[in-house]
Amino acid sequence: NQGLELSFNRFINGLRVDEAKRLIAAGGQSFLQIAMASGFNSKATFNRVFRDVTGMTPSQYKSSQNP
Repeated sequence: NQGLELSFNRFINGLRVDEAKRLIAAGGQSFLQIAMASGFNSKATFNRVFRDVTGMTPSQYKSSQNP
């Protein structure tokens, strides 16, 4: 915690969001499938954490990757 200056949960959620971003870029899966594959227990939690980490929703992120 001290070395990274963030909590364990925040660190893990960052890794989960990184995986979700990779899956979004790969395409072919629904947001629910991406949420589950990234280790989230629900789509609502996925959306909340994704927005907290990236500053945008998964849909906004996907749109920003495909101009």
